Amino acid sequence: MRNKTIDFAGKKIRVEERRLIELEELVAELFPESKGNIQKINLNKLLEHANFDLLYKKIPKLVPDVTEDDVKQAYFSEIEALVEAFIDVNFSGIKRLLKGIMNLIQAGLQQR
Repeated sequence: MRNKTIDFAGKKIRVEERRLIELEELVAELFPESKGNIQKINLNKLLEHANFDLLYKKIPKLVPDVTEDDVKQAYFSEIEALVEAFIDVNFSGIKRLLKGIMNLIQAGLQQR
């Protein structure tokens, strides 16, 4: 299991890798219209409702050790680092896999 520890609002926060089913449930909770399917997240709708309250409510769902008060006390750079750590811990394998697939596709196209 991957994990990463970062400084956030004066605390050391450990971001831990989640199981696929947990990620699916998290997506469904954060974006109810998606029903757990990442492809169905409507980013335009999310951006229409973007405000500080959104951060206070959603960030603690990403990392249970973070509270709404922690988010209020954090610098925006710390929020960025927290989200980056969450993505790195949970999706770095997918990023590497996609990069490998893209390399294979490019090599195949060059051989034509």
